[in-house]
Amino acid sequence: ILRPKLDLFASLRVKPRTLATAPTLLTRSLDKHLLPCIQFLRGIIGVDSDVSSAICRAPRALHQADLDKNMRPVVDALRRLGLPDKSISKLLTIDMTALTISVDRITQIFDDVKVLGLGVTDRGFVYGISLFCNLSRETWLRKVALYRSFGVSEGDLQKAIKRQPSILHFSDESIKKKLRFFLDDLKFELSEVMERPVLMAYSLEKTIIPRCAVISVLMRERKIDPNIKLPWALLGSAKVFSERYVLRHAQDVPDVVKAYEGKIAFEGFRDRDVLVPLKP
Repeated sequence: ILRPKLDLFASLRVKPRTLATAPTLLTRSLDKHLLPCIQFLRGIIGVDSDVSSAICRAPRALHQADLDKNMRPVVDALRRLGLPDKSISKLLTIDMTALTISVDRITQIFDDVKVLGLGVTDRGFVYGISLFCNLSRETWLRKVALYRSFGVSEGDLQKAIKRQPSILHFSDESIKKKLRFFLDDLKFELSEVMERPVLMAYSLEKTIIPRCAVISVLMRERKIDPNIKLPWALLGSAKVFSERYVLRHAQDVPDVVKAYEGKIAFEGFRDRDVLVPLKP
């Protein structure tokens, strides 16, 4: 009973550790559930490598979904609502959770995402659907209220969510911690953060603070202008930031490597030769 199921997932290159996170998936019938569902996904997503990615991202969704009650009706509903097949394929690849909910719920989610100002052909639309599939309406409203409590206007928040839907996905504590760091410790204007909402998507401990430490070292060594536009400087992939600020100066200023690796603590920025310390 188990071997054919394991062989099926092995043929899709779904690793055993993925199945270990959702072992009940192996309790589903091979002929009545797994094969029909995977064939359906192939018809929507296309190549097996993307089907494998979809399963690996949400193995529990494959267990929970029902081909006739959820999967087909949801895809049909998305098509009726105007979502292009290419976008439906993208949605299922990044998050199959959409296939586990009712048609009424997916319709409501579709409308909620449109309220944000996103068009069905916008890149962020499918990410908005994914977000709301994993976020109750009550949680969404609570997180909106949290941002508003910091002074974010309704219009600015809507624009930020449109650019980076994931800013509603983080825990309340994470949102508070990041906003307080940006506003209190780095002295950013609220508008500077909301205009660059990807900043909220970065890890504070793993990305933002090490980057601040690097820039602080470079300011101390007079390698960059102390009046650098800090919000812009913090943006970019790890590769881009590393090439721009770490590798370029590593030979002359070895401390930038230590700072980037977290071996030199970030204690604040120098502003006109005066250290601006972090709040305790």
